Amino acid sequence: MDTIRNVCSAVTAHDVDRVLGYFDDGCVFVDGTTGEQGGKDSLIGFLDQMYAMFPDYSPRVAAAHVDGDTIGVVYELTGTLNGPAGATTGKRLRWMATAFSTFAPGSLAIIRDVYCFDAAALEQQLLEAQQA
Repeated sequence: MDTIRNVCSAVTAHDVDRVLGYFDDGCVFVDGTTGEQGGKDSLIGFLDQMYAMFPDYSPRVAAAHVDGDTIGVVYELTGTLNGPAGATTGKRLRWMATAFSTFAPGSLAIIRDVYCFDAAALEQQLLEAQQA
């Protein structure tokens, strides 16, 4: 649980090097926005995308359950939407996501990280925020 909270803190602080330190070099990251999977490069790409859209992107653990070497987490994700020219719109969005992270025995490095959320619901929020 501490590792997941520390990852959230590092994501909120935009400390990508610290985030990557919690992941095994051969980790698999499944991007909940695209369904694509890859390694640490995919995780960096996901964070870059989130930071570009939401400069204050922040995950928070809302609930969690540990089963062996895997943790299931419900996250509350928030961020203030950037406008087309990079200026903030002032529109703060909130959405939920679930994730399953599997840890290497012993090192507790994350070896598999899978995020899932209702992309259509987030797209609807984005559309409404852009029209407001």
